[in-house]
Amino acid sequence: MKNILFLFKRLLFLSCLCFTFNGCSSNSEISDSKVDIPSWKEPSGMMVRELKLGFGEKDESASWSAYSSNERAYIHEVLPAIFIRTLVIDSIDGDRGIKWIFTGPRQGIYMELNQNKFRFSCKYYDSFGYNNNLEKLPRFPQFEHSVHEITTDKPVNAITIEMNYKLGLLISLNGQTVIEQTFIDDIVRNQIHLTGKVGTLAARLLEPEIKHEKIIVNPEIKYQQMLGWGGIGTPTAYNELNEDGKSKWWEYIAEYNLLSQREYPVGGQLHKNLDNWDNINYAKAHYYGENFPNGEISDFDYNKKIQEMGGFVMFEFWDFPRWIGNNEQEYTRAMVGYCTEAKRKTGKAPRIVGVQNEQEMSEENVKRFVPALRKALNEAGFEEVKIHMANAPYVSHPYIVKGNGIERLNHYTKNPEVWDVIDYSATNMYDYQQFFTNPDGFDSTLIAWHKSAGTRPFLSTELCINDTRYQTDSYRLALTMGQLYEKNLTITNAVLIAYCWTILNTEQPSFATRTLFVSSPVDGFMPMPTSHLRVFGAYSRRIKEGMTRVDVKCANKDIKAVAFMGDEKHATMVIQNRSENPVNLDLDWKNILFNEIETVDPYSNNIVKSFIDNSITVAPGAIITLTNVPLNQISKK
Repeated sequence: MKNILFLFKRLLFLSCLCFTFNGCSSNSEISDSKVDIPSWKEPSGMMVRELKLGFGEKDESASWSAYSSNERAYIHEVLPAIFIRTLVIDSIDGDRGIKWIFTGPRQGIYMELNQNKFRFSCKYYDSFGYNNNLEKLPRFPQFEHSVHEITTDKPVNAITIEMNYKLGLLISLNGQTVIEQTFIDDIVRNQIHLTGKVGTLAARLLEPEIKHEKIIVNPEIKYQQMLGWGGIGTPTAYNELNEDGKSKWWEYIAEYNLLSQREYPVGGQLHKNLDNWDNINYAKAHYYGENFPNGEISDFDYNKKIQEMGGFVMFEFWDFPRWIGNNEQEYTRAMVGYCTEAKRKTGKAPRIVGVQNEQEMSEENVKRFVPALRKALNEAGFEEVKIHMANAPYVSHPYIVKGNGIERLNHYTKNPEVWDVIDYSATNMYDYQQFFTNPDGFDSTLIAWHKSAGTRPFLSTELCINDTRYQTDSYRLALTMGQLYEKNLTITNAVLIAYCWTILNTEQPSFATRTLFVSSPVDGFMPMPTSHLRVFGAYSRRIKEGMTRVDVKCANKDIKAVAFMGDEKHATMVIQNRSENPVNLDLDWKNILFNEIETVDPYSNNIVKSFIDNSITVAPGAIITLTNVPLNQISKK
């Protein structure tokens, strides 16, 4: 009850903060507010684009547009995921004003300046639902929100828009921030319009210059050895793919190196005689809206294919069958029963079994269940099967005490009879979503986890976005998750990273944030990647089992790099640029020659090109993978 009251007070506090979240109006909305702004001081070291509008003769002839061509400027660039742009007004006369419009797939950002009056709004335009109850329909569906109207004490000489790695959208006038909100959608293009009828505009568009940084690798300092990448491939979604879809699926599994199949088994519906592990009729629907059943069931044929490709299976229960209760003998009978059935049907037992997924297990049960599991596996001939600790939903959720991973870890580490039989520490990381607007704020939690887990190899068992505030399939959100992959590799020394689902059957598109692929009815059920695949793949495709992470240094804290070495000088480096500047990188990794570079950004889906130079420019919000490690391929029989 105490925890519930604390959570309620915390949520009430957050609801009273003056900010606008996800483009939804809150009590931060400004109407005719007066703001004192400083005189404009132009920063040095910016790249400049000259703009002149209204200087040509106005075209009065009939046309589809009410504007003459010289009254609009279409900026011919597609914007990076992270950017800062400043419009400097050198002169404007007559009755002219300015509209500066930024557009993306789902919504746009609209700014209008007329003398010292500034108006800001966002506009959704991706649903005909916005047309409901309108007497006159607009040319396109639209819903305006987050409206701010500001009157300044002096002329506005510069408007700055910034979209940063913290999912922040900031608007500044003459260098002073006047609007700050969270913005999770992608923005692609921008354009500038003149308003009014008479007069001219002379302006400049400023953008950050290219910075130069150096990355130094020290292969003598070694960290963890990688085990793999993957997630839950749900049998119901896979089995509804058509034959071409299944063939394509296995190509994806190979290419993206998703060779760890984390089982989500029949669980609570398991018969006491253990005869329905992989009966598809027992698949359950979940709380994922009106989506079709996605679990909880196994598919041993699927698992066999994963193993034939060089991958492995991880098995654990979520909810126990009722007949297990608090009886460790029944628990171990079921766990050994799965291993036995898996070996009979696939030729191999799972490589790793977990104690239990997410559900709270008392310390007393941990002390009985875990040693009993090791003993039962050994007695059944499964000595090679490893055990990972029960993974909690959170590492250390700021508002939920019971069930935290660190608290759960203490149940293991302080009982030697338990900890001595655990091969891997493990936890899910859904609490990271509380830090989407400040990703580095999560670092202290990960450091605390790593300190508590000690030398046990760490499995990052389940990552995805399930917070309803962030469930949209944008690259900006995928990039936010990409920061978590880097933190897992460099702070917790994760040897395995698993997305929640590798493929899921969804109807509502918001649930696509929980999976790397969806089973799409388009083209007769083919696997369709989500935005999260490309960012996950920037790491998974070329960092393979057995490769070892080595030390990397870069003076720029917003250049996030990881490096892995394999045998025979095989190596991979993944570099995120979360700064607002393009960055030219000089690489110092002696005796390593890369031959390929992969690019991930809003417009590049793991695009592979030859790499012939040790200097490369990384756009803001982009991820590049430098490698000489070949992609996995399906063997042609």
